[in-house]
Amino acid sequence: MERSLFDLRSPCRWVGSRLDVYREVDSTNVVAERLAQRGAPEGTLVVADAQRAGRGRLGRSFFSPGRHSVYLSLLLRPRMAPEHIHQHVFVAALAVAESIAACLPSSVPLEIKWPNDLLLAGRKTSGINLPAQLEGNRVISLVLGIGVNVNVPEDEFPADLRPIATSLLIAGGRPVDRVSFTETLLGQLEVGLERLRREGFARVLDRWKKYFRMQGERVRVGGPGVSEQVEGVVEGVDAEGALLVRSDRALERILAGDVTLARRET
Repeated sequence: MERSLFDLRSPCRWVGSRLDVYREVDSTNVVAERLAQRGAPEGTLVVADAQRAGRGRLGRSFFSPGRHSVYLSLLLRPRMAPEHIHQHVFVAALAVAESIAACLPSSVPLEIKWPNDLLLAGRKTSGINLPAQLEGNRVISLVLGIGVNVNVPEDEFPADLRPIATSLLIAGGRPVDRVSFTETLLGQLEVGLERLRREGFARVLDRWKKYFRMQGERVRVGGPGVSEQVEGVVEGVDAEGALLVRSDRALERILAGDVTLARRET
């Protein structure tokens, strides 16, 4: 029998030093942001079994049913310039990838679609976002929000998500203990965050590239915040994590946007 999320204990030194677990919230990010405004310390972790209004990247909603998934938000207070806070998204994507790799057979195709979507056999299984509270050129707080579809059965996904979404259960063919998975994820997050602070982004990006399979792929980039749609072939990522796309016009440097893979449209 699977353990309850209320049995969760952080295995880390500071990630999850304060741990609040809920049966249901509107959004773990909202709860964590509220705690941040009240002065909660770095490492405060909010975990929920279900969300009524889960947030995805670029302000989109995130499918958040109860009983089957992991939704968490980690409060961070890094000392860095605002233009570098996006590096935490790469840390989180790598942590999720390493945690998935630890519990699924190596035969399951696992990749990161830039910058932070985890794909299993080409279908998305997690969402990551990073709302920030800034004051001038100073970072007051970040909330690293992560949602992972762990044991969601195929028939519980809405019809419009079934072709593009998956879970660890579907990909691996057997249930995964959510508490064990979350403990692994927290450990990977702490290792990654400490690596970023101690060794710099280059080391994080080098490990992130282990799961990057988009080089040579034809893509289309658009969505909120993108003034002009870009189409072309991915040449890689630069030292800051920007996606490099060779279009008909030039080598485009993409800092944000929705990336659609041509293979998904065929």
